[in-house]
Amino acid sequence: MHFMLAIFGIVATAVALKADIRADTNRDGIVDIAGETDVHGKEPWANDRVAIFLANIGDTNCRCSEQASRTPPSNEALAACNDASDNVQRAPHYMAPLRTVPLKNITNSAVGFVSIPNPKQRPFVRIFHQRADRWAFVQTNYSFSAEELKGGLVLGIDARDTRRPGGWDGRVTVRFTVQDCDQVSTDEVMLRVAPILTHHHLQHVQQVLSVRGNDTLSPWQKLFTESLSAAVETTGLTQALRLFHGSDDIWAQDFVEPGYTSMPGPDGPISLRIMVRSGQDSRVAGRQVFEHLRNTGVGAVQQLGGARDEINSMGNLECIPPYAHNGTRYPNGRIIMGRHGPYLPHMLDFFRAQSAQDPILLDTSWLWVGHVDEFVQFLPAKTERGWAIMVADPEAGINILRETKAAGHGATRLNSRKPDPQFPGANCTSAMYSCVAMPVSNLTIDQALSNEELIATNMKCKMRIEANINILKEATGITDAEISRTPALFDQFDVKKLPWIGPRDPNEKLSVGAAWPGVINGIVLTGYGTYVAPNPWGPFINGADVVAEAAKKEYAKLGLNVTFADDWNSHHNYGGEVHCGTNTVRQMDQPWWST
Repeated sequence: MHFMLAIFGIVATAVALKADIRADTNRDGIVDIAGETDVHGKEPWANDRVAIFLANIGDTNCRCSEQASRTPPSNEALAACNDASDNVQRAPHYMAPLRTVPLKNITNSAVGFVSIPNPKQRPFVRIFHQRADRWAFVQTNYSFSAEELKGGLVLGIDARDTRRPGGWDGRVTVRFTVQDCDQVSTDEVMLRVAPILTHHHLQHVQQVLSVRGNDTLSPWQKLFTESLSAAVETTGLTQALRLFHGSDDIWAQDFVEPGYTSMPGPDGPISLRIMVRSGQDSRVAGRQVFEHLRNTGVGAVQQLGGARDEINSMGNLECIPPYAHNGTRYPNGRIIMGRHGPYLPHMLDFFRAQSAQDPILLDTSWLWVGHVDEFVQFLPAKTERGWAIMVADPEAGINILRETKAAGHGATRLNSRKPDPQFPGANCTSAMYSCVAMPVSNLTIDQALSNEELIATNMKCKMRIEANINILKEATGITDAEISRTPALFDQFDVKKLPWIGPRDPNEKLSVGAAWPGVINGIVLTGYGTYVAPNPWGPFINGADVVAEAAKKEYAKLGLNVTFADDWNSHHNYGGEVHCGTNTVRQMDQPWWST
C-alpha cells in the first residue's frame, strides 16, 4: 500500500513539475504569471504577439563619452562602449521583464537554469536576476535554488546591439529549465529587440539642433544660428537651440539622424532615444553622436562601411508619416531615400533590417547634391490622412517670372538680397566649403525668361519631380488634392568645375541645385504651427518678395505659419539650406507596436 502511494506520489510530482517562463507577449507592459494573457504566442514567431525588449545602448552619466574625450578611440571602439558593453546593469529601466511562475510543489533539492540555447544569439543578449535592490548578471551555468524557484524568478533582459543587416536580426529564445530529482521540465519564450525608428513630421518637436561652427572661418554661421535661435524662441519651445561644437561641419542634418527605440511599459511606452550616425565613416562630425549626444537615456548607433559620398548623408533620408494603403498598414510610416541611378545609400540595408519602416527609393540623381529634402517634404494636415505632401515646383517658379514680366517688372533682378553691412562683399569666402553660388541669381526676369537653357532645365526638373511623386502616389495612395506645390527655380551646375561629391548616374545629364534658396528645405516645427524656411530672396515687387509670398500662401493652406531665415551665405552658397544645416529631436511616446 505504501509502495503504491509512493508510486502515485512520484507520478504526482512529475505531473506537477512544469517549468513556465513568461515575457510581456501581449505587449501591455506587464508580465502576467497569474492568468493566461501572456501564454498564447510566446513560442511560435508572430509579429503581433512576440514580446519586445530594448538594445540598452545609452551612456548613463556619460561614462563612455568621457573616456572618448580623453583618448579619441577608433570608430569601432567609439560605438563598442555603452551601457550594455559589459555585464554591469547601469540602466535597469530599459530592461524588459521576464518572470517564472512560482513552483510550489518542488523539493528542496530542485534547481533551475535560465539560458539562451542558440549560440548565435547569446553574445547579443544579457539576462539579469533581481536580488534585493540590485540586478545580478545571470551566467550561462548559474543555478537557481529551490527557494528562489518557489517564489518565482524576477528577471530582466536587454540587448547589447540592435538589429543588423547580415547579422543578428534581434530574435532571441530564452529557455527555463527545472530539475527536481530525476524529473526535468523546460519552457521557452521568444522575444525580439525593438527596431530603431526614425521620426516623422507628425511627431512634435522637442529640440532643434544646429552647428556653432567656426566664427573665424564662417562668420555667416554665427548670424545664421542667431536668427535660427530667435525663430525657435518665438514658438515657445522649452528647450533652447542646441549647437554642435565638436566639428566645423555645418550640415547638422547630414551627419546624424535622430531616432528612438521603445517597448511597452506599465505606464506607457518606455523609450530610449537613439542617434543614428550617417553612413560616412570618414565624416568626423558623425562621431559627435557618440561623443556629445550620447548620454543617460540617449544611445547612438553606426553602420560602418560607407563612403563620404553625399548619397550617404542623412539629408537623403526622410520619413512618410503613418498610413494604410491597399490593405497594408504602416503604423511607423516609411522611410524614403534617394538613389543615384545604380548607386544606393549605404544605410539602406540597416533600415531594412529594422523591419519597421520599409524604405522607398526615389530618384535624386538629377540633383547635384542628390538629397530627397531638396524637393519633397511631408507636412501635418487637417485631413483624414493627417498629412499632406509639399513639393518644389519649378514650373510655378517660371510662371511667377512670366506673371511679373507681364505686369511690367521684367527689369527686376531674380535675387533681391543685398550685401550684409557687417561683411560687405564677403559672399562665398568660407575656407571650409567650395562655393557653388548660382550666377543665374544675378539675372533680371527678362534675361531669365529669354534663357532657353534655363527654362528647359526647369521643365526637366519638373518631370523628374513628378516621376518621384508618382512613386509616392503608388506607394501611399495619396492624391493630387493632397499635394501642395511651392515655387522653385533650379539651375544647372558645371560639374567640371565642382568638387566630386559621390557616384553619379552615368545616364543622367542634369546636375542641378536651387537658384533661389529652396523654401521646401526648412524645419517643420510640429506642435507649434511654425515652419522655418530659407528666405528665397526672390524678385522684390511692390514691397514684397513674390516668391516668399507665394510660398507662405501654400503653407498657410496646411495651417503652417512661415518664418524665414537668411541662409544665403551660411548654407545656400554651398549647396544646402536651412534643413541641411539643422536637425530636430521629436517626441517618441507613440506605441509603434500597436495594431
